[in-house]
Amino acid sequence: METPECLTIAIGNTRIKAAIFNSNFQLIKEYAVNHQDLPILEMELGTRDFKRIAIASVVPNLITTCHYRENAQIITTEDVPLKGLYASMGCDRALAAFGAGECYGYPILVIDAGTAITLTGIDGDKNFVGGAIMAGLRSQFATLQENTAALPHLSIPEILLPRWGIDTVSSIQAGISQIILAGLQGYIDDWRSQFPNSKVIITGGDGDRFQKWGLAVDAIDQYLIFLGMLKAVQGKGKIM
Repeated sequence: METPECLTIAIGNTRIKAAIFNSNFQLIKEYAVNHQDLPILEMELGTRDFKRIAIASVVPNLITTCHYRENAQIITTEDVPLKGLYASMGCDRALAAFGAGECYGYPILVIDAGTAITLTGIDGDKNFVGGAIMAGLRSQFATLQENTAALPHLSIPEILLPRWGIDTVSSIQAGISQIILAGLQGYIDDWRSQFPNSKVIITGGDGDRFQKWGLAVDAIDQYLIFLGMLKAVQGKGKIM
């Protein structure tokens, strides 16, 4: 008998991620494409049948062919069983926090380092404590170049540069990287002063970079949003 499968699709601001899980919630396959490459992903997924499809999106006008399948379930922030979430919170952020809490325990602080950097804190009773949002690393570098006449477009350094740059290039790379890193560490320190037993989990495209730069997190987990989606779907009925 064929193993039932669940397809999860997370539509972010710049990328679309998808993951296929079996009935035991084990990852079978994952995908990640830019928005313009959605047709490639749809061709791949269109050849498969799924017991259930869960979709979460922060881009309301981006519709996939999977949205129209009879067994598709659109997950919104209201479907996430955490207390005190505000109405305009992105479902990706809420799902990542829920997935982290369910897998690593509450209280939990989640840092999502992507196009935007978000911090989301949940206490031991699954209440939303608060958070923060800022432009991500790539967004900061791009914005500086786009809004100045003389400054060059630079890539994010793989290795954290010394705090004090000695030329324009190193000053930009060090300034953005060091300031964001220090700011994030400040939030982590404050959170741990309130919740000493809490874990801090980082996710998102630049999560591994911040970890390499020395950000004091407990773990990096790129599957938090999918874990949150699976848990949310499971609460509405098993995928088997």
